Amino acid sequence: MRKILAVVRANDWWEYKLPPMLAIAYMIIQNSQYTFFNLLPLMMISLGAIILCAIYVSLLNDATDVAEDAKAGKKNGMAAYSTGHQIILVLLPLVGGLCIIAGFLDFFSYANLFYLAAYISFTLYSLPPFRLKKRGIAGIAADALGSQVFPTFFLAICFYQWTNQEIRVLPFVFLGTWLFCFGLRGILWHQLADKENDKISGLVTLVQKMSEVQLSRLSTVIIIVEMIAFAAYISLNALFLIIPGLILYFIYNWLLLKQYHVKQILINPKPQQYRIFLFEYYQVFLPLSVLIICIYKSPVNVTGLCFHCFLFQTNIWRILRDIKQLLRQTITGIRLKANNH
Repeated sequence: MRKILAVVRANDWWEYKLPPMLAIAYMIIQNSQYTFFNLLPLMMISLGAIILCAIYVSLLNDATDVAEDAKAGKKNGMAAYSTGHQIILVLLPLVGGLCIIAGFLDFFSYANLFYLAAYISFTLYSLPPFRLKKRGIAGIAADALGSQVFPTFFLAICFYQWTNQEIRVLPFVFLGTWLFCFGLRGILWHQLADKENDKISGLVTLVQKMSEVQLSRLSTVIIIVEMIAFAAYISLNALFLIIPGLILYFIYNWLLLKQYHVKQILINPKPQQYRIFLFEYYQVFLPLSVLIICIYKSPVNVTGLCFHCFLFQTNIWRILRDIKQLLRQTITGIRLKANNH
């Protein structure tokens, strides 16, 4: 099992890509008359389709990077397989995903068009002769669309239809803008982290063409647009009850800065101790906030909280342990100051 998880690189996307997507589904459920328990089978079907897409992306990316990773001395799980076996491994999740949407969903629906668009986007990103990852802006746009926008649109449209809600254009515009910016920061961060390996392997990415000043300016513009789009989407859906979770996130990071000097960054530079701004909010605080609101609306929605915490427990438990330790140290510090006075 560990070998399989390593090959599909589940650690790179399970706890980081899936929870923000599911947060949107939870928001749609919260605004409906349905409960999470009613929609759990459909949730598992749509989530299964997205997981297969993520596996396809990981396998295809590694299969097309074998030669370059070998030059850089970077570990690649697909290097141990022959070309024929690589092709079979890449095609298996693709066929599985198509079977899910053909067997359980309307294959020609708008939702499935976005699902297929995610596959197309990443195929163009990784596969020669297109290989958009070498083509600057086109590469990061393809990654942002494929990793965030298209799969989340697939999930959102499915849940709008399953809960009999009207799909409004303006909220979708803001949702797409928010997710696109979030995805841009994710791929730019990934390119920055792999910058040295990419230089050795001869892969020229957008980050390599930019100075630190240019990258900093770009990341500033992206985060401004991202926050405006996120705020607009939340406002249009009247989800103001998630604000306490956002406040808790900022308090958490303020305590991290105060106790451990952990700084918030947009993309670069990288201090010794850092967190990427808002990433943990989208991955942990946001979905949990929406689920708690769902429980307040209908206690039976505790099913959703249990479902989510079971699937994505690693980051949740890590942050809970951090909060416990931070509160303990803060209280101890207050007591010491009081005793000294």
